Amino acid sequence: KMCVPAINLDECLNLDNVNLVTCGGQATIPIIFIIMKVHPETEYIEIVASISSKSAGPGTRANIDEFTQTTRDAITQFTGVKKAKAIIVLNPAAPPVLMHNTIYAKIEKPDIDKLHSEIMSMAKKIQKYVPGYKIKLGPVAENERVTTMIEVVGLGDFLPKYSGNLDIITCAAVNVA
Repeated sequence: KMCVPAINLDECLNLDNVNLVTCGGQATIPIIFIIMKVHPETEYIEIVASISSKSAGPGTRANIDEFTQTTRDAITQFTGVKKAKAIIVLNPAAPPVLMHNTIYAKIEKPDIDKLHSEIMSMAKKIQKYVPGYKIKLGPVAENERVTTMIEVVGLGDFLPKYSGNLDIITCAAVNVA
């Protein structure tokens, strides 16, 4: 069963095997869930997960297609949006970049005030188990496109702070455990 603790933790607690989707899914699906709650008529959502190439190990590199497919499938399963797309960028910048996730939603006449309020409430829920999670931009609307940007900074205890992609999935796992 796919598990995004901010959405369905209680459903997963008594299961022997859960799937934590992807780091990009953990970061974006709760916000997309809110977008769909406020605007259920939304038909298309796209996410771009950008992580430092230094925090992408051989498993991530070998499974880019699985990342995009699993994240897309989880977006549609958790939110009911008709069409979704997921993209991952491994950024080789030096110094290494922090994890950033951008959500684009096609929404006619978005209620930005309500979206903002609900998104910030969800972000606080996520921050209880992922302290480095923050909404960096938005939601903002332009030409029926609503954009929200998320940053995940790692705790820096065992892994570098730019490894937010690894921290968010580990924090989700610890929360389930």
